[in-house]
Amino acid sequence: MRQHEILHVGLMKLFRLQLLLLILISIPVSAQRRVAAEMEVKTLYSGKVSTVRSRLYCSASGRLVQVFKAPDEYYTITNPDGEFQVYFPKTNEVYAERKADFSDRDNLFYLFLSGHGDDLGLSLYGYRLSSTAREGDGTVKRVYVPSLPGKGAAKIELVLENYLPIYLAYFNEGGSVVSKTYLSSYSRFSNLMLPLRVTSVQYTSKKDSTLTRTLYSNVTVDGNDGLFDFRVPADARPIKDVRGAKR
Repeated sequence: MRQHEILHVGLMKLFRLQLLLLILISIPVSAQRRVAAEMEVKTLYSGKVSTVRSRLYCSASGRLVQVFKAPDEYYTITNPDGEFQVYFPKTNEVYAERKADFSDRDNLFYLFLSGHGDDLGLSLYGYRLSSTAREGDGTVKRVYVPSLPGKGAAKIELVLENYLPIYLAYFNEGGSVVSKTYLSSYSRFSNLMLPLRVTSVQYTSKKDSTLTRTLYSNVTVDGNDGLFDFRVPADARPIKDVRGAKR
């Protein structure tokens, strides 16, 4: 074999090796990751406070299982394809529905697991980055607009601190804020940073709003709890009414 042919073969082998390494390192570290956590959601509306507690089991694949214990025990299972199930273990009944709105892409932990935490999934929801500016306090403000005019919010502002999102605001066509979200109490779990406190304000009218505070605790990463893979029993009886179950 001539020298130039030997060199060519060697370069091809090196190229293939580099390509293989590129493929391997391009796979997200979080590709097979799982996060479990206790979740408490308090909602204040019209002077009344409601509290819902559950434990969630979120996989980077987008599958989410939530276990609710009180006042009724039930499970909710959602996947990226929009399949949504509510299972009542005491009666072995299941409610099932499929809608794009039920996709788990809007779950906070899923967004961080799948590498979309930096924009909180806005690129997934049909928004594009319009501008970026560094504020006087060192934070970075990004402005997003819909890729298709007239779809969704007219404008979204996202503020990051140390590359982590801490504030999100949706604006309507008139320039008024319709919702605000604050993310705080970030903690590191292995190489994953997660916000353990989320406070949202939804402006339902000029004089009224809904305040929601979500707290996460007892977080475990890459656990092997069987509930990550929970499946509704095959003999569960289908029902048409979820009886007030909440996602």
